[in-house]
Amino acid sequence: MSAAPIVTDEQKAYLQALFDLRSWHRWQIGQSLGDVRTMQAHEDAIAYLDLLIATKKQHAAEDEAERRAWPTSLSAR
Repeated sequence: MSAAPIVTDEQKAYLQALFDLRSWHRWQIGQSLGDVRTMQAHEDAIAYLDLLIATKKQHAAEDEAERRAWPTSLSAR
């Protein structure tokens, strides 16, 4: 099991904004009173936000891997 990547404050803020927006769309689905088109639009938005969140987490992991490898690559010279 690998350790969770270290996330910068900027990355944390961006992820929190995405999570907040996702929560808002979930709430809107509950308020849609069964309007299928409205529900579908919010579900599509949530799916897109899930993709953005996964991408941002992947970038954070890649950034962390680069930070960990950087001192090693300097010592190899």
